Amino acid sequence: MKYLTTLYDLNNINNLSLTVDGFILGNERFGTRLTHSFTIDEINQAIKLAVSLDKEIFLQANQMLDDELLDQFSVFLDQLDTNNLNGIIVADIGSVMRLKSKNLSNKAIYNPETLLTNKYDFNFLKKDGIFGAYVAKEITLSDVLEISEHKEINLFMVGHGHLNMFYSKRQLINNFMDYQNQDNIFHNQQNLKIIEEQRSDEPYPILEDMAGTHVFRSKVFSSLEYIEQLENHVDYLVIDSIFKDDLYAKKVSELYKNKSINKKLVKDIKALYKEDWDSGFFYKKTVYKTKES
Repeated sequence: MKYLTTLYDLNNINNLSLTVDGFILGNERFGTRLTHSFTIDEINQAIKLAVSLDKEIFLQANQMLDDELLDQFSVFLDQLDTNNLNGIIVADIGSVMRLKSKNLSNKAIYNPETLLTNKYDFNFLKKDGIFGAYVAKEITLSDVLEISEHKEINLFMVGHGHLNMFYSKRQLINNFMDYQNQDNIFHNQQNLKIIEEQRSDEPYPILEDMAGTHVFRSKVFSSLEYIEQLENHVDYLVIDSIFKDDLYAKKVSELYKNKSINKKLVKDIKALYKEDWDSGFFYKKTVYKTKES
């Protein structure tokens, strides 16, 4: 199993490379829920640096792209050193097909967030020659292991971080500020929380970016306690440092790399970043109830 982390600053790649096998970064025009939006020059610089360190690097382009954005995405890719990119993370079939048309399907990593919940759906795009896919973030540990037993492409999963649980393409914070006749100073700010009246002890991180508005789980999902079960089943485990920083990624990835459940270090990280960790949906089946007549 290889460990990937999201990135805030190119200057931290060297330090992070000591504990991870690769990096995920993107540009806000085509990627969403990014730690930081990197320019074309910066992405090419990161690719070159990753190659020099013998690390892998992945482009996050997980927006739902309409026809106009797909065309712009093609131009964007032409300006990148795609030969040395290990993969391109996309969220819809249209993006996969666009990569296929550019002979880049072997670098496509399909991440539709919630859809890949069984071995059949997970392997569906194998026929198009894609590199890999993310399992859905709301499935149980036993489901992850079951899919992995039958996987025919590389299996990616978010192994640590705040999981996105609500998304709207609308700029909801901007709409609210408009209603208040105030300028929106909160766009792309990573220090915002939304608090429900009946759940005041669970503030949810909220982010508005070019793709819309996103609300995340209040607790950080951690798979650290299950790393030995996952290591022979997951090909790429992602540490998502959104709302944190590269130091956080370094501290956390060190625990995962060493398979160390050091209670003191974990407690120190939680205290420093004022967060709680849990096992996400590993033991919670997602059940959809129909309205009773």
